[in-house]
Amino acid sequence: MQIVIEKTKTGFRQTTKEKVDGRVKIRRTNNLKRITRLISQLPNNPRLVQLDKKDIKVIYSSDQVLLLKDYQNNLSLKLYNQILDNIDENTPIIKNVKTNRKKILAIALASITLISVSGIAISMISNATNNIDNQQTVAISETSSWPIEENEETYTSSMAETLELPDDDNYDNSSIVQAEIISKDNYELETRILQTKNIYNNSLQNNKEIPISTKMDDYTIDKIVNFINSADGKYTFQLAQEFGVDPYTFVCLMMNESSLNHEGTIPGGQYYNGFGVGICQLETPNGQEITAFNYDTNQSETIYETMDNALDKRLNIKMGIMRYQNVLQRYHGNEKLALQSYNFGYGLIDLIVQIYADEIGVSFDDVVDNYQDVGWLKYVQQVSSNPQAFAQKLDTDKYSNYSGTINYLKKWQYDSYGNGNYLKNLYSYYLGIYSSNIINGEIIQTNLTDNNVVKVSLEDSKKNLI
Repeated sequence: MQIVIEKTKTGFRQTTKEKVDGRVKIRRTNNLKRITRLISQLPNNPRLVQLDKKDIKVIYSSDQVLLLKDYQNNLSLKLYNQILDNIDENTPIIKNVKTNRKKILAIALASITLISVSGIAISMISNATNNIDNQQTVAISETSSWPIEENEETYTSSMAETLELPDDDNYDNSSIVQAEIISKDNYELETRILQTKNIYNNSLQNNKEIPISTKMDDYTIDKIVNFINSADGKYTFQLAQEFGVDPYTFVCLMMNESSLNHEGTIPGGQYYNGFGVGICQLETPNGQEITAFNYDTNQSETIYETMDNALDKRLNIKMGIMRYQNVLQRYHGNEKLALQSYNFGYGLIDLIVQIYADEIGVSFDDVVDNYQDVGWLKYVQQVSSNPQAFAQKLDTDKYSNYSGTINYLKKWQYDSYGNGNYLKNLYSYYLGIYSSNIINGEIIQTNLTDNNVVKVSLEDSKKNLI
């Protein structure tokens, strides 16, 4: 039996083909509940993933394959992401197969050994064999016992209707393997690049309130990808993951703050502004203490934000990540409030949240916990465009708890404050669709194209439920 899942104009279609006594039995359904149930039963330990121009094959053995049709144009769909998220992190991935696919598949399935070196899965393929059966199946618990529904059709054929790999005649047998084996991290990066290009080219939906990837032309993508692949980029990703911070969001933050230019934004650098220091633009470091929780060591870490530390690029990145984790915690994982507070300061964001909460008749925490509602941004704009006028019109008795912040704004000596478009500018550099942060034992994943939020406990994530 083999399973094909594809997107249709009205939903999804699943085709199941099973060879019985030399005949192929075919079932089709567009029942989403049935399709979702089948997906939930798929294993999460395939032997190999093969990427073609449009389709993706998840190979569980020489005769067990799931084919996901046109995945590149449907990466924002929850169903497709559910399938891809369930692939084990150590699964080797082959992309851009240009030569003898049948023999490549035989080689890959013959002996795949996974070796862990410093947490990186290395795929080794050897001992080729050409004797592979092209019959393809997915092992699941339910097959012929399924009842037939109104929107499900079944028929049989004497023809060998299978999803065979192309015949050898179509390929150059002189160079059997010209496939590139890539890690899951690289696969995720390339997937994110594709998602970003589709958003930039308006072929995927985009957030109306705070659109993402709007500045991601090829030059900008290359700049960000080059940083991610650099030693400093790998260090940033490692630290971000240790502190439970979405690394792609944090790269956006650094891109927005300094254009990823550390040397040019420290004292003596061409772009130093006298306030923010380095790649994370740490403002006037004066030795303050920063403490954040490291999920890798399961302990809190403390660092002092001195000028010497800020001048060191990697310490600058670490302090920025620890600062950002602090505001993520303060705002219960509300990424947009946390990011805006990185620009405004959390004292001012607290005031703005309280004003907005009073306006709509809810509590402070209600605003913080509603990740989809960004109505508070109008007050960000007001503060940014005219901080003194904003402070003057506030009821100081009503907001007496924020008197220090209000007086600070009244005495502000410049015509504007911070960046009223900070979030739009920052997310304009986002690579991919999903951001994930860890807050209080939960992974909070946000689809940045529609603001849909999913929360999963860390314990459940360890059971491969996300």
